[in-house]
Amino acid sequence: MKQKISSTYYWWKKLQSFFSIRNNPASKIKTISRPSLIFNTPNAFPHSFIPLPDNVPFQMLEVYRYLRDNIPDLSDAVWTWKRLCNTGFKIVWSDKTSEQVKNRAQGIINQLNRRMNHGDGGLTNLLDILYTSLFTYGAGAIEIVFSPRGSQIYDVVPVDVWTIRFRWEGGHWQAYQIHAEEVIPLPREHFVYIALDRDGTNPYGRSLFRSLPAVIRIQQKLMDDMSRAMHNAGWARLHVQYKPDPRGTNETEEEYQNRMDTNLEQIRAQMSNLGVDQNVVTFDNIDISVVQGGQRFPAYYDTQRAIEEQIITGTHMMPILLGRNYGTTETYGTVQYEIMNRQVDTINQSIAHILEKIYNLELSMHGLRTEFCVQPNLNSTADTLKKSLIETRRIHSLLQLFQAGILNKEEVRKTVEPYI
Repeated sequence: MKQKISSTYYWWKKLQSFFSIRNNPASKIKTISRPSLIFNTPNAFPHSFIPLPDNVPFQMLEVYRYLRDNIPDLSDAVWTWKRLCNTGFKIVWSDKTSEQVKNRAQGIINQLNRRMNHGDGGLTNLLDILYTSLFTYGAGAIEIVFSPRGSQIYDVVPVDVWTIRFRWEGGHWQAYQIHAEEVIPLPREHFVYIALDRDGTNPYGRSLFRSLPAVIRIQQKLMDDMSRAMHNAGWARLHVQYKPDPRGTNETEEEYQNRMDTNLEQIRAQMSNLGVDQNVVTFDNIDISVVQGGQRFPAYYDTQRAIEEQIITGTHMMPILLGRNYGTTETYGTVQYEIMNRQVDTINQSIAHILEKIYNLELSMHGLRTEFCVQPNLNSTADTLKKSLIETRRIHSLLQLFQAGILNKEEVRKTVEPYI
C-alpha cells in the first residue's frame, strides 16, 4: 500500500511540474517559425531530437500511461476505442490472380500472421497492443524482423513508443530508440511508425489525453473532497451533551476538573459498549440527540458530470457509449455510433495500408508477385434491419438495370459482390 501511494504521489508531482513549466516564461523553449522548421530543421535542432508538439516534455508519455492505467474514465476510453477498431482485416485478391497462386499466397500470409508478436497471439494480439499504444500515446510502432538468411519475415514485434525520438537527417525523419541510456538508430526498412492526428511538420502523434491533464487534476481533487465530505454526511451519529455539575464548596478547581473528566470518560465508555438492542439510561444533565445523516450534496454530482463531459469530448468519445443520451430519439444515439465508426474506418485504413506493405514484402521474398489489397472489416451498423432493407432495394434496382440491358452480368456481379 505504501508503494502505491508513493507511485501516485510521484506521477501527480510529474503533472504539477509540467504545469509549472508551462506557466513559467523563462523555462519555455525558443519558438521556431514554421519556415525554419520545414526548411532549416537541422539547424533548428542540431544536437537534440525534435520535441513533441507544443514542446510537451517526453516525460508526459509516461504520465499518459499512468493516467490510462489509473483513471477509470480514461481507461474505459482506451478500452472502448481499441475494441471498436480491432475488427480484423480481409484480403481482396485481384481477378488476375489464379486460384493456385492465391491459395499459396494466402498460406504464406497466414503463417506470417501466426509468427507475429513472437507467436504470442499472432496478429490479433499485435493489433491489440498497437491500438492501445495509438490511443494512449497518439502513436504506435512496430519493427519487422527478418530471418538470419533473409528468406522471409521472421517476426513483426511492437516497439515501445515512449522510447522513440526523431531527428531530421538526409531529407527525412530518422527514428531513434533510447534504451538503457543508449541511442539506437532504427533502419527505415525495418521500422514502421504510425502517428495519430500528427501535425504536418512534426512526426509525433497527438495523444488522446493531450487536452485532459488539467481536467483530470480537477476531477481527482473533487473526488477526494467528496469522499471526505460524504464520510460524515452519509451516516447518522449520536451527539451526547453533558452538563457539568456545579463545583462543591470544599472542592478545589483541580479536583473539580478531574471529576468532570472522570464523568466524561464513564459516559464515553458506556456509549462505546452500547449494544444495538440496549437503551440509554442517564440523569437529566445528559442530553442525547441524533445527528441525521440524510444530507445530500447535488452540487458534487453536477460538477462531476460537467467534468466527465469534458473527458468524453477530450477522448473523442460519444456520450451514448458512457450511458448518456441527451436526445429524445433513437436517431441521436445512432448518429453518434455512426460518427465513431467513421473515425474507426479512418484509423483502420492506415493499419490496412501497413499490413498490405508487409504482406507484399513477405510474398516477394517467397518469389510471388500478385495483386491484392487489405481491407478492414466494418463494425455492424446500429440498425441492422434498416441496412438490410437498403441493400435489398439496391440489389433489386441492379437487377432491373440488368433486365433493361443497361448493365451486363459482370458489372452486376462486381457491384453486388461486396454485399454478399
